[in-house]
Amino acid sequence: MSKFTIVIADESHLSYVPEIENAINQAAKIKGTGLARRSCEYLSEKISQGKAVIALDEIKTFAGFCYVESWGHEKFVAN
Repeated sequence: MSKFTIVIADESHLSYVPEIENAINQAAKIKGTGLARRSCEYLSEKISQGKAVIALDEIKTFAGFCYVESWGHEKFVAN
């Protein structure tokens, strides 16, 4: 069984952005609707702002990603 580390993403994780973008795009295709696609620039911005977490396995392979988006004068959030 693999162990995973989940951390607040930072600039050291920017190299994972193309893989994250691809994973989101693949999930959107499978799901069909309801999953917004995001550009590498957008994902990089969320990471740089400290508004994302990343999951990596024992050998630092990308395993998962989540970011927080706020709106309504930061009264509402979504992930």
